This record gives sequence, structure tokens and C-alpha cells, in this order.
Amino acid sequence: MSIGFLGGGKMAEAIIAGLRKDNPDEAILVYDIDRKRLTELAQRFGVRALSGPQELFRPEVDLILAVKPQVLPELLGEVGADLPAGQLVMSIAAGLSLGQIRQWIPQCQLIRVMPNTPGLIGQGVSCLWGDQLTVQEKERGETIFQSIGTVHWVEERYFDGVTGVSGSGPAYVYHFIEALENAGVNEGLPRSLARELAVDTVVGSALMVRETGSHPGELKNMVTSPGGTTIRALEALEENGFANAVYKAVGAAAKRSKELGS
Repeated sequence: MSIGFLGGGKMAEAIIAGLRKDNPDEAILVYDIDRKRLTELAQRFGVRALSGPQELFRPEVDLILAVKPQVLPELLGEVGADLPAGQLVMSIAAGLSLGQIRQWIPQCQLIRVMPNTPGLIGQGVSCLWGDQLTVQEKERGETIFQSIGTVHWVEERYFDGVTGVSGSGPAYVYHFIEALENAGVNEGLPRSLARELAVDTVVGSALMVRETGSHPGELKNMVTSPGGTTIRALEALEENGFANAVYKAVGAAAKRSKELGS
């Protein structure tokens, strides 16, 4: 089997990088309307850059639809009939359900995927859903996305929430790190030191949650002494709506995911 990409953006690059790391001899085909981007991917990863998409439409190619959700309906309307019956097709387009995609390619086996950008360094999380798959097809999809991090099979009704938490979530974390760094600078720390402290604190804290299996609230209480510095900081966060801002952010992303699928 070969793996094909219709679209060569950042998420496609992340998946290609992961596949190349674990399977350097894997046959990977890519088509994108941006010829400069195709040349860049070919030079960096040794993928086969295609002059047109037709070579992707073969039963022996596991196809990843890696174009923007606003573009995908029109694209599938143009080429959907060219895809062969039974081809395994994976869509990473936010908001578009399998039912919607199946309107254009009913002859294909489909997996919906919500990955995220830390896949660029092999630390991503991908949520997958497919309702008419064989065991082998499920394993093939899972193997591809395990190359860029962890994989969760999730019922499709959760995908808008998944988009809000893990799909868009890296941006919230980067925003928090930037704010923490700037706050350190405001307190007189050199910027380079403030950034290292912010990044290492976020990474270490996340690993504490994962490796101890403890509830985040329990770990938070371990840091929070009565009358100490941390309780004053937490009080300031809540006075300024920290938790509510996170709820609103996730809700806004989930709402936009719904809109993209409507």
C-alpha cells in the first residue's frame, strides 16, 4: 500500500514527517496546487510530488484529504467520481462529518480525523472515527496517525468538542506560555529566562498529570499553601475570569466547527 495526500499543508507535513521517521521507505504521494510547496516537500522528505491528483485515486493508495474544510466540498464535487470503490479515505477537514463526505464519495471507506499541530514533533493527538470499517482498515488508519503521536477512537458526536479541546487547544497553550513569559518580564526577569521557565513549567506540569494519573485539582492543591503565594495567584486568575475564558474559548471553537459542517 501507498499513502497519498491531497493537499500539502502543515498537517500533511506533520504526518509525512512522522511516517518518514518510522518508515523511511514508505511510498508517499502528494498533490497540491502550490508547485513550490510540492517541491519543498519532495526535497525535504523524499515524497513523490504529483503533477495532478489522478494517481492518488487508486485502490492501493490510502488517501488523506488534507485541504481546508471550505475547499473540500467543491473539490470532492469535481473529483469524487474518480475515486475507486473501496479506497480508504481519511479526512482531516474540521467540521465535515462522514455523512457529508459520503455524499461525494459513497463508494469509499471513510475515516474522519482531528489531529493537531504538535504532530510536527511527534507529540500530537489525533481523534479518529469510522463507522463502516474492517479491522484491517481501522488498523491502517490508526498506524498512520500513531506516527505523529497518540490516537483515540472517538464517536463522531464528540468531534466538535474534540476540535475545541485538542484541535485548537495548542493555540491556547501557546497563548498562555506567551502571557506567562511576558508576565515574568514584567517582574524583571530576562526574556530568555522567562521563556525557559514558562515552557519547562507547562511541560513538567502536563507530564505530572499524565504520569501520576492524579486529578489536576489535586495536583494544584499540592502547590497551594494556606495564605501563600499560589493561592493569591489563583485568586487573581479567577477574579479575572480565567476558567470562564477557557470555557468560552473551547465553546467558540466547537461552535465554529459546527458552522463549518453546516
